Amino acid sequence: MKILYRPTNGAYDVIKGKIEEFAVENGTFSFDFSNVKKIEEIKGYVYPGFIDAHAHLVGTGKKMLTPNLENVKSVEELLEIASKGTYTVLRGWNEEKLGRYPKKEELDEISRPLMVVRRCGHVGVANDAFMKMVNVKVQDGILRENLLTKALNALKEDEEELLKAVKAGEKEFFKYGVTSVHSDDMYSLRFESVKNALKQVKMDVYEHYHIHSLDELNEFIEMGKPLNSIKVLLDGSLGGHTAYLRKPYADAQTRGVLNFSMDEFTKIVKRADENGVQVVAHVIGDGALDMALRVFENTDPALRHRLVHVQISDEGQLHEIKEEKLCVDVQPQFFLSDEKMAIERLGDRSRFSYRFKEMIDLGIPTAFSSDSPVEIPDPLAGIRAAKRMGISVEESLKAYTLQGAYQEFSEERKGLFAEGMKADFVVLSEPIEFETSKVIATYKNGEMVFSR
Repeated sequence: MKILYRPTNGAYDVIKGKIEEFAVENGTFSFDFSNVKKIEEIKGYVYPGFIDAHAHLVGTGKKMLTPNLENVKSVEELLEIASKGTYTVLRGWNEEKLGRYPKKEELDEISRPLMVVRRCGHVGVANDAFMKMVNVKVQDGILRENLLTKALNALKEDEEELLKAVKAGEKEFFKYGVTSVHSDDMYSLRFESVKNALKQVKMDVYEHYHIHSLDELNEFIEMGKPLNSIKVLLDGSLGGHTAYLRKPYADAQTRGVLNFSMDEFTKIVKRADENGVQVVAHVIGDGALDMALRVFENTDPALRHRLVHVQISDEGQLHEIKEEKLCVDVQPQFFLSDEKMAIERLGDRSRFSYRFKEMIDLGIPTAFSSDSPVEIPDPLAGIRAAKRMGISVEESLKAYTLQGAYQEFSEERKGLFAEGMKADFVVLSEPIEFETSKVIATYKNGEMVFSR
């Protein structure tokens, strides 16, 4: 049935500007208003559905279903929360609030296997019972990067719990007007399990296949490349001192962690490039970015290889990104939440961080995202943060719609009010540039999936 929608305050996108009305038929937009069966008025300001270009759908759902450690202000409070329930993994603590890392010995007082993961998702502290269960042993219980991934991979999956997490994650994204998400949940979950769970959701999920080695990439190719892209975690996080820097941290005697050697990363990118697979590389430190830029040189621009985060970069590196025709996917909310921490970690070098406006001004394809559950998956919060960085609302809207679509090769199917495109749209209480604007409703393929 073709429905004609008339927003009381118009609908807007970054190409057409304001339009007065649009129709929806069979889940797509139409501007042929013949044979309309129904007319509906929408009270509010209408925009294309937001695309979160980097998040974790399962992780976001788990955050909604388990106790969250983000607002915990002391180790004592963390231990009190952790001692209750049957949870094996809890996430969200930050030593900036706690005053220090939790200790393995403190977690050992809890009889069940338990690991508490830092807010960034790159560092965890586990008790002996947990390490015994996953066959990992570290004297201080602190698991970083590949060792943390190994521990998570060893956990037994529960298909029913996975589906609950996926549905809870979808609900959370819809609440913030997000109709498509580029998700990275296969680092600790079997492909078939995630694929089956994703069949149960209405939102578009552009999932990356997480690669830990060249052998895994070869297996992925032999499977027939069931997904369009692979994710490679090149370094860690700034907060966890595992992002790989050119020089040591200002507050620690380390340069961070590289999860791959130059040789292995080169072989992975070359093999993916030759087989038509998009590589999505997690790169935070400027040292890791140096490696990525060397490896991506002369790769196929048609594959739209991507750098996620790019939190520390100098002028030369930004120009190389542009010359190599790479895409970037960044998180404006980090600019605010990481401000104090970034200065502590980098000192004077913090002036080379979060250069998202310069990326856009250079013409680098730049998409915005939340990295949820690290941040709440709220594009309006991201747009407000981007304004603090000097980025216009129009550029931010483009980064949350067309650019996200472009990086998943869907710019002809979503992101605009255009004939035949997916009827994904969000209704706001006020114009998007207003600080007090809120999501009133979210529509996916013409169907209302959230209403306040």
